Amino acid sequence: MRLSRVLQRLVRYFNPVARFLLATPLHSLMSGRLMLLSFTGRKTGRSYTTPVSYVRVGDSLLVPGGGAWWKNLERGSQTRVCLRGVWSPVTSEVITEPIALAELVQCMLAVNPAIALFTGVKPGPDGRPDAAALERERRRGFVVVRFSLVDGAKQTRIVAA
Repeated sequence: MRLSRVLQRLVRYFNPVARFLLATPLHSLMSGRLMLLSFTGRKTGRSYTTPVSYVRVGDSLLVPGGGAWWKNLERGSQTRVCLRGVWSPVTSEVITEPIALAELVQCMLAVNPAIALFTGVKPGPDGRPDAAALERERRRGFVVVRFSLVDGAKQTRIVAA
């Protein structure tokens, strides 16, 4: 079993701890690379909040999307992120097109090389993601989700009680 698959399984145990810390004033321990994502399930209508890794590029937040959670974002569900202790509404765009996906993964790997451990896509000597690995993961459902903060929307800061 590849390391990335093992790490993805371990995340199941790490997520409750990360979700707790990121929702408290102690968020600064983890919020440089992780944020909370809150969305509504497309089938259940339930609200979900999960920690996700991100890379900030300009006004965009890029999130590697393995698994199926990102499918909930395709129909314009109400989505919010808690970024560095501040809840904000966001719009989302799911990137699946191979060339755009490669460009975004390259950018993400340059900013946060640890993403390679979780995605199974390592950068080559030229900094570009390994094409065969990226195609393999893309066929398994890997995407990049680009979030944009909604201008002028109400933001909620986490404060100590």
